[in-house]
Amino acid sequence: MSETSETQGKQSSRGFARRRAMMDAAWQILLEKGFSGVTLNDVISRSGGSRTTLYEAFGGKDGLLTAVMTERCMAFSAELHISLESNLPPRDALTDFAFKLSTKILTEEAVRFTQILCSEGQHFIPMVEKFLEVGPESTRKHLANYLKRQNDLGNLAIDDPNHYAEIFNAMIVGDWQNQVMKMISPPKLSEEEITKRVRRAVDVFLCGVTVESKRDKIGCATD
Repeated sequence: MSETSETQGKQSSRGFARRRAMMDAAWQILLEKGFSGVTLNDVISRSGGSRTTLYEAFGGKDGLLTAVMTERCMAFSAELHISLESNLPPRDALTDFAFKLSTKILTEEAVRFTQILCSEGQHFIPMVEKFLEVGPESTRKHLANYLKRQNDLGNLAIDDPNHYAEIFNAMIVGDWQNQVMKMISPPKLSEEEITKRVRRAVDVFLCGVTVESKRDKIGCATD
């Protein structure tokens, strides 16, 4: 490696580290103070960066927060999508997806961020739209695509994958969003309690959409 290439590599590494520190600082301040409470001075103070670096990397506060939310939402959603992109049978895939979703939305971080979106989102529409695109809407599309594949394989009777994805998602989320919007912290559930709720929801959903010839295999009674 030439001296020039090595120097460029070190500069690139330092630049990445600075951007990483700024994004981490912005996320923590966002959770503490909300959108309105995030200031570039605070971000720079915590990250040790400079205003010039921040503007070069993100273009300003809105660009920084959009980048932070996009990254966090994609990381949140990625694990949820694993089973939906697999060839697992419906019960296994939906149970895995539902358990992960239930666990993730009950974390203090997820609850706090959702409360901020509900209370301040109307003033930051572009950022909220980006969050919905890479977060909830992306996950719903993955779920709909999985349900469509199972319909095409003859396992499920799904005539409207998008609607059924909304239905199943609502069964898992339950009253969580309403409680969060009212600034009420959802109940803390043990892993065993979450598992029971998930199994119940999956049972009800599958018994409603599984084709007649395969209902016995998943434990649904036939008339």
